[in-house]
Amino acid sequence: MLRALDQGLGFAVTTCLVLLCIVVFAGVVARYVFNDSFTWTEEIGQLLFVYIIFLGIPLAHRQRAHIAIDLLPGYLPAAARLGIAFLVDVVLAYTTFALMVFGYDLMLLIGGVSPALQWPNWVKYAVIPLSCAAGLVYVALRGLDEGARGVSSLSAIVVGGLAFWLLNLAGLIQIPATSPSLIMMVAFVATLAIGVPVAFTLLFSAFLANLGGDLLPPAAVVQNIVKGAGQFVLLAIPFFLAAGALMNMGGLTTRLMDLAFVLVGHFRGGFAQVNVLSSMLYGGISGSSAADAALDSKLLVPQMVRNGYSPAFSCAITSSSAILPNIIPPSIAMLILASISNISVGNLFVAGIGAGLLLTVMLMATVYIIARRRNYGRSTNRGALSTTVKAIATATPVLFLAVIILGGIRGGAFTATEAGVIAVAYALFLGLVFYREYSWRALWPALRESAVESALVGLLIGAAAPFAWILIAEQIPQKFVELTLTMIESSWAILLLLNALMLVAGMFLSLTASMLILVPIFLPLMLKIGVDPVHFGIIVVVTLMIGGLTPPVGYLVFITSSITKTPTHLVFRECAPFIAALVAGLALITYIPAISMGLVWLSQ
Repeated sequence: MLRALDQGLGFAVTTCLVLLCIVVFAGVVARYVFNDSFTWTEEIGQLLFVYIIFLGIPLAHRQRAHIAIDLLPGYLPAAARLGIAFLVDVVLAYTTFALMVFGYDLMLLIGGVSPALQWPNWVKYAVIPLSCAAGLVYVALRGLDEGARGVSSLSAIVVGGLAFWLLNLAGLIQIPATSPSLIMMVAFVATLAIGVPVAFTLLFSAFLANLGGDLLPPAAVVQNIVKGAGQFVLLAIPFFLAAGALMNMGGLTTRLMDLAFVLVGHFRGGFAQVNVLSSMLYGGISGSSAADAALDSKLLVPQMVRNGYSPAFSCAITSSSAILPNIIPPSIAMLILASISNISVGNLFVAGIGAGLLLTVMLMATVYIIARRRNYGRSTNRGALSTTVKAIATATPVLFLAVIILGGIRGGAFTATEAGVIAVAYALFLGLVFYREYSWRALWPALRESAVESALVGLLIGAAAPFAWILIAEQIPQKFVELTLTMIESSWAILLLLNALMLVAGMFLSLTASMLILVPIFLPLMLKIGVDPVHFGIIVVVTLMIGGLTPPVGYLVFITSSITKTPTHLVFRECAPFIAALVAGLALITYIPAISMGLVWLSQ
């Protein structure tokens, strides 16, 4: 049964991604080749992305790929961890039942037809009950598939369904005269601590907020999820993820690595310097830090270890430099930030260049200092001019993708979403035609993985929408602004507070979850004290990316240590000097706006 579900859902979600690429690319071609445009491109693109998200949720259950924080369970004995795992499944079941029932209610309530397609509006929501039913099957059976007893999972579904009926359908429990935001925050913190996936903690707490009053009715929660995740700018996320996967699969990124060896391999600590520079170059085509960390862990870390670098140091510089792809444009983090704050994507991308170059220099300088102390040598001798020219010529077609993306967006030729689909088409052209590195048969698995990754990101964005709506409806951001300004008058001290709170949030939450929760609260405060929203956005992304290197979450460290089988605590220890260098760079970015804003000012 699981195998049949895997094949069916995998085929469906990948087909949706392929159709999404075709539709948006056809819109670009129609506008520039035929001097015409399709009125339905944006509408059907949003519909397909919603389907990708909800079709990908059950597959993420199957792979246990949902982002979670196992903070509390890690400190408990084995018997207690079993109880916590049961509670996690209960919350998953409760939330899935809520999505299924209220999604079906929304289908019945919603009326009218879409403006361009003239399809019934309920079509956009039809996938929700079906995907939730598949998700419950996965939760019920995945324990059996992993060799465990299935009674616990089935019992959790029964308990979760019963709790949902008591709280929502029977209406037996209400909490009068209680702030919905307070209920929501208590539920969020409690479920997050026990290891419930972050997206489901957001959804569970938003549904539970109704116990304090009908501030946001359950069907409206589902509608907010779809509205939050269905923004056209967010369609760039699956495109850039797919483009990065195609680049990796075709070996195109190894050309960037070869270029890095030629340019900096002869520096002190050559392999580590290459690691940093290749991450910066990779950032210009991917926008995914996790993908860069995984790629360098497979390709560079083994070479570093063979050449005398310690495994922990090799993983530490790999993890640290992996923050650069989410700062150098195109950045998936900046796309998410733009979608929740209405900040210009183009300006964020341009501002990321200065910040990314500064952090690259800080990391390379730190590598040089450590290499001198530990006597790490050079990976190569300085190459001849002809070798350098050849490496540049070989990598230029790959690097040209970054020029197309940034130049096209800043020049107004196309949107960030259209830039993403052009990146996919360009990656296909390079891999299939120009370099002939892979076949059509190899494309499907890469696109399937990209679709599931896109679903995870899209679900987090959608789940945060009703959460943020409830906070704003109860004026929590406004009260936070007033309280902060009464306690702190200096703008530099407020910026320091922003850095500190974002660093702490990055230690415990994923980058996406942190932005979705904290940006709506902090943005009004930054505007109040005169901070440019683009500058604020760069500070947020850089700060939260540094959080990806710190315990207890430190997801970039966990990626490298798990792939290379290196003890995590040793990697965290070796990350310390790089984190110090990055924090120093963050201070410069925060208090010298020209570092990130200079190119933005020049381009306006």
